[in-house]
Order: sequence, then structure tokens, then C-alpha cells
Amino acid sequence: SSSFTTTYKPRKQQQTNDKSHQQDTHENKQPQAPSSLSSSAAAAAGAAAAAAAGPRDKRRDGRGHFQLRPPYLKVGAVSRAAGSAYVEMEGVKVICGVYGPTSNARAQYSDKGTLSCSLEFAPFARGARRTRKDEQEERAISMILEEAITVSIQLDKFPKAVVKAWVVVLEGGLGYLGAAISCVSLALADAGIELYGLVAAASVASLGKTMIVDPSCSETEDPRYGGSMLLACIPSLQQITYVSQKGSMESKAAQDMVALCSEACSILHDLMKECLVADALQKGLQISSDNKKNVEDTL
Repeated sequence: SSSFTTTYKPRKQQQTNDKSHQQDTHENKQPQAPSSLSSSAAAAAGAAAAAAAGPRDKRRDGRGHFQLRPPYLKVGAVSRAAGSAYVEMEGVKVICGVYGPTSNARAQYSDKGTLSCSLEFAPFARGARRTRKDEQEERAISMILEEAITVSIQLDKFPKAVVKAWVVVLEGGLGYLGAAISCVSLALADAGIELYGLVAAASVASLGKTMIVDPSCSETEDPRYGGSMLLACIPSLQQITYVSQKGSMESKAAQDMVALCSEACSILHDLMKECLVADALQKGLQISSDNKKNVEDTL
């Protein structure tokens, strides 16, 4: 996987340089208790993190306990779509195309538009033949995408219209849902759909008494692997749009997971903003330093 900087330059030419840059970038950015939380929640998250793992502790893939898998983010991946995005990380590859807004003739008049999401697994996404269970999961995930993303869209800007987002999971490893949420939000921004803010998603899991950010498939095989949480939010507004929990945990552990997820989302959100700004510059848009700051603040 390449880092987000490969979005700005030809991937083949920059692959070697990006790997070294990606390592430096993500070693320096590690989730901590976010300042937006209450002081007690932030202190609890920080204390739990410090008690659970020392700064030199490493995971199976070499990451620290609070490091994300280095993502590769790209917009404009589908030429015929109004907007599109591609998100890749270890074990996960997701692509999204956005079409519209288009008139929804069959629907009753509404002063607000709607978002329609459709997610599909590629035949090779999981290394096994598609089953009816996959189709049921696709429908369920499509509804989750709509729930997580809809609140970030200024729906009153296109009444009685629909925006359609088509998502294809090319590699469905652990974390594909969070990647899909972030991918749809990037594609909507690329399409010029007016948003309240970008939606980023991240997950946290427990290994015994230790919490890890963005768990990978290999870590689920650890006998200590316990409860996990996926959280999507709009970091610029400090608003949670979706959260799900698997496994049982104490309320304090759940609060610590929310804190770590929120900070991980903030880090991913920064990468998403840089991806969009760099793409605009690459397309030849003249953005002054002041305007560039305004764009980043808006996102």
C-alpha cells in the first residue's frame, strides 16, 4: 500500500518514495484522547492507553497499538462518475462512484433530497464464491452507509432529487466498512455535493486489557481478541454519525474506545482533506494560501 501522498503524483513513479514517507507520517501521528471530549473522558482514555501499552510495544504487523494502517486515498478514480474515490489499506480495497443529483420522478415532492447507497462485493473480494449470505450483508451494509453519511449532506440544496453512491469492495478484509464510509464521503466531496463536513470512520478493539486502533485480520486470531467498536463521525463538527459495538465490555472501556476512535477519525480526516486539496491543485485550480486555508476549514 502507498500513502496518501501518492494521490498527488503518478503512483508508479512515487511508490518507493511514498513508502518511506508513509512510515514517517504514521509513526508521528498516533491517536490520543481528543481534546473535544470532556476532561474526565479524555483523562480516562489517556490513563487506560498508558496502562495498557508502553510506547515501544509493537503489534504483529509492526505498528504501535494506536497506529492506523497506512491508507492510500485517491479521488477521481471513476472517469464517468460525477465524483469518485478509492481507499486502500492492508487487506482492504474499496472504490466508490457518485452520480447525480438526479430528479426522482417516482417519489413524492420533498423539500429535501435523498442519498441512495448500494454496496457490492466483487466476486474475488473474499476469495470464495458469492452466497446468499453475501447478498443479505450487502443490503445491510448499504443501509449503514446511508445512515452514516446522510446527516453530513446538505439535502435541502437539491429538493426532490437523489444522489446515488455505488460502492464496490475489491478486497474485503477487516475494516472494509469503515473504509467504505470514508470512501463514500470522499466521493461526494469530489462530486461537488455540498456537505456539512467529511465523514471519517475508524475502529478499535481490545486484546486482553490492551486496546488497539484499526485491528487487522491477523489480530482477530489472537485468543485475547475481545470486544470491538466502529465509529463514524464528522470531526470538524465533533458529531458522531454511526457507532456499532461487538462483544461485551464495561462502560469505562466503551468510553475509552469512543475516545480512541474519535482521535483516529480526526487523523484520517486530515488525510482526506489533504487528498481533496491536492487533487484540486493538480487539476489546475489556483488556490491562494488564504483560500486554501478556508477550504480546509470548511472540510
